[in-house]
Amino acid sequence: MMPTLRQLEYLVALADTGQFVEAARECAVSQPALSKQVRLVEEMLGVELFERARPRVIATPAGQEIVARARRLLAEARELVNAASAYGGERHGTVRLGVIPTIAPYGLPGFLATLRRLYPKVSFAIQELQTEVLVKELRGGSIDLGLLARPFDDGGLAGPDLVVEPFVLVAPEGHPLSAPGSIEPREIAGASLILMEDGHCLRDQAIDVCRAAGTPPATSVTAASVATLVRMVESGLGATLLPASALRSEVAEGQGLIARSFGDSPPGRTVTLQWRETSPGAEWFLEIGEVLRDHYLDLNETIPEVAGTRPRLLPSP
Repeated sequence: MMPTLRQLEYLVALADTGQFVEAARECAVSQPALSKQVRLVEEMLGVELFERARPRVIATPAGQEIVARARRLLAEARELVNAASAYGGERHGTVRLGVIPTIAPYGLPGFLATLRRLYPKVSFAIQELQTEVLVKELRGGSIDLGLLARPFDDGGLAGPDLVVEPFVLVAPEGHPLSAPGSIEPREIAGASLILMEDGHCLRDQAIDVCRAAGTPPATSVTAASVATLVRMVESGLGATLLPASALRSEVAEGQGLIARSFGDSPPGRTVTLQWRETSPGAEWFLEIGEVLRDHYLDLNETIPEVAGTRPRLLPSP
């Protein structure tokens, strides 16, 4: 006998949640039914997969190996169904899209509504994930698409680069970096900047900009979101670097904030849409990439222009 795909889903859910009740809720079954099926798989394989500790269930070393393989098998099963749909020319089912937190609030508004209109039979499930986790989930098959910013390890992944989004400097009025007009990168060398917490690619990108200017930034203040970052700047704690798309939502008149561009050749980040090289939905995902490219073109018109700075679309592949 072999475990069924449904039983493998139970194992993965239990490993992810660490609790039978939560795993059962996630799988839409009763807790006793899930517990019974997990025990049946353990008896079938002849090995204990989970340590029934309290308050959480912990995967044993054998369980970790089996769960990892279960994830891959479930991903392959989903791609089997997707491949059949692709050959049939249909667009239905669920597409799981991972988006990094510094893109999600600014790049997605309006985009999901467009997708629902173009693909009415498709459900798009969105997850906000930091870059490292997003890439891992994408490779493992837990998500189908990733909207993120380079650089990252793209081995085994494919997809188009969509837009080069410039950074702008935002400082409170009266700050040494709040002078009118554009700013030269060398002016921020060694400056004290407020940055995102570790794990956010925007933090690494800002540090790279400062390092290229001559000296890494001196900083002791960090934030967990772009919104918090701007509120800290607003309160006078320092200056920061923001992607241009965040200006419309985060920087408004009357806040006492000054936004400055870096002139005609600003540093920035490349936003890209990625999927697994082996994904049978590649042709469709390219189509979604074109929809997203058009969305960014429309989005450009809503972004406040700071000394001529706007995101620059990249050519289609």
